[in-house]
Amino acid sequence: MSLSNIIIGDRVITLDIYEVLNKIRSEISNGKLSSIRVMGDSISVPCPFHKDGKEKHNSCTIYCGDGDLPAGSFHCFTCSESGSFSKFVGACFDQDKSFGEKWLLENYSYNLIKKEIDLPLIELSKPKEKKYLDESILEQFSNYHPYMTKRKLTDEIIEKFDVKYDPLTKCIVFPVRDTNGKISFLTRRSTEGRKFIIDKGADKSVIYLLYNIIKENIKTVVVCEGQINALTSWSYGYPAIALLGAGTTEDQIQVLNNTNINHYILCYDGDPAGRKGASRFKKFIRKDVFVDDILLPEGKDINDLTKEEFDNLVYESLT
Repeated sequence: MSLSNIIIGDRVITLDIYEVLNKIRSEISNGKLSSIRVMGDSISVPCPFHKDGKEKHNSCTIYCGDGDLPAGSFHCFTCSESGSFSKFVGACFDQDKSFGEKWLLENYSYNLIKKEIDLPLIELSKPKEKKYLDESILEQFSNYHPYMTKRKLTDEIIEKFDVKYDPLTKCIVFPVRDTNGKISFLTRRSTEGRKFIIDKGADKSVIYLLYNIIKENIKTVVVCEGQINALTSWSYGYPAIALLGAGTTEDQIQVLNNTNINHYILCYDGDPAGRKGASRFKKFIRKDVFVDDILLPEGKDINDLTKEEFDNLVYESLT
């Protein structure tokens, strides 16, 4: 028989399967492998998986690797058991596959498989180019839906920040722009439930409405979790940004630390996640800025409050 390569994990053993089977037969006393016959590019033997362990017929075939199957692969045409050579060896000793692997590695020399990985060349002088959405994407959406009014969005706010409605998904659409004003991705809020959708692959460093803050050179900013809360804050007379959740990522903090904003008014939702997010913000924002924290009522956000209620909370946080 010709030599075959048996792969076990990250090792490869080169051996003569016929000789290995004879070696196993010499070591076992359970009556298995009573007959070993070479049949071209394969070997037929009694199946070691049969319950009595003493099958009289060679119903199992072991392939030696010259065809499509890996060397040592076996198949029993009586019980349909099949698998790797390690599994077969283990069964001969009334053991499992791991025993078969250990036995083969202990009895035959092996080499580590060389795994060559071709890494793409990276031109360090050129940063990865960001992909943006074309402004024309907004033309496919409607300009208004009653849900906008229900959530206290005024006509001025809707127009200023390009808030749209997508009849296909039945969602309010919020284009999220980077600090250069380009649309980085879209977010959606269902008008029929609480479902919130962010485009797949969205840049986690981009902050909703930060572009407007920078463009208008605003130094005092309300920090919110969601877009509607940020828009409500604007409508109440307080310019705001939205971090798209209570998570407060390190990328977002890094972006904010590179702006001219010198006063943050934190207005996270009134729940444990919101309080945790506010605490994380205060921990990582640069130390030369002022930070005030509005404590919203439990379970409430800005959109749940009237302008007078929000004015009072802002006043209390600043005094």
